[in-house]
Amino acid sequence: MEYQMKKEKYPVCETVLEAASEQPVDLDFSLPDYCPDMERILKCRICPSVTSKNISGDRLDVDGTAVIRLYYLDSKKQAIRICEHTSPFSCSFNLKDSSQEFIPVVRLRTEYLNCRALSPRRVDIHGAFSVCAVVYKKSWQEYCCHIDGDDIQQKKHQEQISSLCGIGQQQFSLSEVLDIGQGKGSPESILRSELNIHLHDSRAVSDKLMLKGEAILRILYITDIETGTQDTMTFHIPISQVIDVQGITEQTENEIRVDVLSYDVSLKSEYDESSTLITLDARLCATVCAYENKDIEIIDDVYSTAYELDVTQKQTGMTRLVCMAEEKIAAQSEVTITDGTITKIIDIWSDSVSSMSVYENNTLTIKGKINCGIFALDGDGVPFYSERAAEFSVNPDVPDGLIDVKTHITLVPAIGFRITGSNSIEITADSVMNIAVFENRSCRAVTEVEAAEDNKRDKDKTAALTLYYADEGESLWSIARRYCTSVEAIRMENDLSEDCIKARGMLLIPM
Repeated sequence: MEYQMKKEKYPVCETVLEAASEQPVDLDFSLPDYCPDMERILKCRICPSVTSKNISGDRLDVDGTAVIRLYYLDSKKQAIRICEHTSPFSCSFNLKDSSQEFIPVVRLRTEYLNCRALSPRRVDIHGAFSVCAVVYKKSWQEYCCHIDGDDIQQKKHQEQISSLCGIGQQQFSLSEVLDIGQGKGSPESILRSELNIHLHDSRAVSDKLMLKGEAILRILYITDIETGTQDTMTFHIPISQVIDVQGITEQTENEIRVDVLSYDVSLKSEYDESSTLITLDARLCATVCAYENKDIEIIDDVYSTAYELDVTQKQTGMTRLVCMAEEKIAAQSEVTITDGTITKIIDIWSDSVSSMSVYENNTLTIKGKINCGIFALDGDGVPFYSERAAEFSVNPDVPDGLIDVKTHITLVPAIGFRITGSNSIEITADSVMNIAVFENRSCRAVTEVEAAEDNKRDKDKTAALTLYYADEGESLWSIARRYCTSVEAIRMENDLSEDCIKARGMLLIPM
């Protein structure tokens, strides 16, 4: 005998790929003629960026450029100098199927870098960086919510899930002409720059999301090529962008991330020595997932009052967006120079950020490190480089009783410092952390039911009622199943409202 299974489905955000491709960096090159000789290498960095990411069929192709920046101390002026080498890279990731709805998120991570000077004009560099790709798509989670049949008894429970209302991704450009202004030296060369994105607000209307925030650009630049004199400047550039997201509404909870794919900072005019203008050309990518929490009923167990059943169950996973939070953190670290003194900080910045989350004893803890790079002057006025990790730990407020918690984290660090002694610095990373907290639950659910018509259940038909002595804590479901009746019938006969027996006693079982 076949039963009619009523099945429903809801949309979910499925991860179809999570992989990384390591890109080697092997260089042996000489300084250009316009660069002075090296006395000592201060720091070498890999700065990769994405120029394009495309999905064609069942493959994700990523193209970009890796800029190797060599900071060194020149042999004459004892100033910080920079030499750059740019190399293109490309890599591909195979997907398990093809779809027009794939949403790729690509991030780049430096793995390691070793650099040594072979001569005052020649360096040998070996290292690697990883292209980390995560690909999402909208898929459908199916579940059985009801089985039709007069003899069928079903045990159900409610689960709260997050239904994916919409998913979208959009690239957009940010181009600005920025003025350093009077009172600071005119830039003749840019030594270092960093660009961070901080979202302040978002508002959803039908199928569109309006984002507001700022791009924070910090630069270290040279004001005099001959002497190597430096200065710093920070710009706060407003961002206002409308993103198309089919299905997003004012009621949805929205997970938003804006990544910097690539950017370029250059002098506005290389031929005007008095110009204080620079240009920023950036390519940003916004990824949005819109969710709506809803309750669904899932069948845990089933039996027939007439037949033995062949029941198929499978483990079903469910994801719920618990909350979105913004946390302000203050990570601190003490830097001590053992072989000299510190007289001035030239520049300090966030070189990399790492974090991990742990949920234990109803407490979510997010720990991490902000690796800080420092250019400073020693007691003789000679530049040197140092780096330290500033650690942080926060406990965002989340509901109790969660099962398996996963977090998506973006961090916007702002580095400050205070010279605390002749050879020590106190670093403070006042940062803003945006957190999306998800709960993953799993339960066994009934997916298929078939009756064995030649194997009927034995049922006592000689009496209308049976006396049963129930133990405390015994479930009505197990009792009803044993006597081929229903939970509702036992409740009505005994004027009960609970699912379990509260105290040991006699029950009347309708037959």
